[in-house]
Amino acid sequence: AKKMNIPILGLIENYSYLECPDCKKKINVFGESKIEEVAMDNQVQVLGKIPIDPQVAKACDAGELEDLKVDYLQGAANVVDVILK
Repeated sequence: AKKMNIPILGLIENYSYLECPDCKKKINVFGESKIEEVAMDNQVQVLGKIPIDPQVAKACDAGELEDLKVDYLQGAANVVDVILK
């Protein structure tokens, strides 16, 4: 993106973790996240971490993602709000 002069607003980590439905413990299925280091190295901020969540998949399949009541991407929404103002 930098070589093409495309601004990077930040990073969003997909499949960041899995939350145990019983105890709410976050399980790093794909190992420990390195997103903070990558963001720091590239001088951008982390805008969100999306977990493996069946309700996200269900909402996407139904075309109702905007109706999902989760805050995984609140950081990204805040950045977009600032840009649009």
